[in-house]
Amino acid sequence: DVYNTATAMTADIRSALLMVNRELLRFTSTPRISKGCTQALKGPRCFPAQNQQQNTYHRDHSLVSHAAIFGDGGAYERQNPGEKPEPVENPLDNLSGAQRSSIDVDGVSWSYLRTEGGDESKPTIVCAHGILSSSYTYGDTLKLLQRDGYDAVAFDWPGFGQSSKPSESNFGYKSEDYTKGLKSFVDAIGIKKPFVFITQGYILGQYGILFAAENPDLVEKLVILNTPLGAKSKLPAPLSSYTGMFKNFAFGKNPDAGMYHAAGGPYAFNYTDYQNLQMPYESSEDARLSFETVMKDLNFEQLLSKVSMAAERFRNPTLIPWGTDDKYLALDQVLSWLETKPTSTKLFALPASMGHYPQLDFPEQLIETVTRFINDEDYTKPSNVKGASSDGGGPPADF
Repeated sequence: DVYNTATAMTADIRSALLMVNRELLRFTSTPRISKGCTQALKGPRCFPAQNQQQNTYHRDHSLVSHAAIFGDGGAYERQNPGEKPEPVENPLDNLSGAQRSSIDVDGVSWSYLRTEGGDESKPTIVCAHGILSSSYTYGDTLKLLQRDGYDAVAFDWPGFGQSSKPSESNFGYKSEDYTKGLKSFVDAIGIKKPFVFITQGYILGQYGILFAAENPDLVEKLVILNTPLGAKSKLPAPLSSYTGMFKNFAFGKNPDAGMYHAAGGPYAFNYTDYQNLQMPYESSEDARLSFETVMKDLNFEQLLSKVSMAAERFRNPTLIPWGTDDKYLALDQVLSWLETKPTSTKLFALPASMGHYPQLDFPEQLIETVTRFINDEDYTKPSNVKGASSDGGGPPADF
């Protein structure tokens, strides 16, 4: 009886905290955003006021008096009665987006975004997301790649996003099930030549590295965005709640995927993005069950070791563009991890202030870096992107 009572109380407290977190995300004013931003934000990125001397992106952050727009601008209006927030145009809104499709692969429906009219002389780019995430995070990234003439794909892993959520009897939810399924998916959508593979995030993003190591004939170049690599990497909340001796308290309740994304970086988070990322868990319990199936037998330390050994075997060119304002993962852990990796693996500290999701925080800067790497250009030279640092960012680390 005491155990049941404690369990019920914990569930009630957790539900209340999640409700408070969601309301804070929607209505909190004065979020931490880049110094120099004097307007209300539109979207998760900050486009700072231009320095008259140079195009500088400030790495330090400060509180400002204008609130981010979380959908309706209500927070700004409450803080500034009678005023309307001055919107900041997102230049990517004017670009056409990738088209969503789905395809059945061995009885599992894979949902994916794909650009149109790709130049056949350019390599195809395939993008993979991490746990509790989806191809939605690559939406702006694909707009830029479509503008630049690339055939690019961002898919939802089975159990996540808009892909189907099969039962465990129909899909194993282990790393080998995902890597095998991805190979079949790539073939099914007609990618017949080696491609550039971008992977990011916890667990599923790590499975992406395993896929590359298992298929060096398919992955001609690998790009690893912020992903757990170092042996001392830890699971952040809410993922950590699903491991350890108290994990049974977490199962059976919807994870807060939107807050998980919002907490990973330095910027205010758009409430529309929050809703899109949280939607699968609000619309059906199947998404929660799929997530829990991935987590229930997870040995994170073992996965880190497996990924490290796989990366040692992978000899194709690899770039790690790192968002240095990641609230979950430290850059120094990656530096230690690189000591035993092939010299073909390079680390690049992205010059703009980006967190755990560089593809959300500043896709323009990210794509400039990635396409320079793809085209064997110097990705450390000064950026041409508006709002990016003029000094070209951190040098690559060669080991």
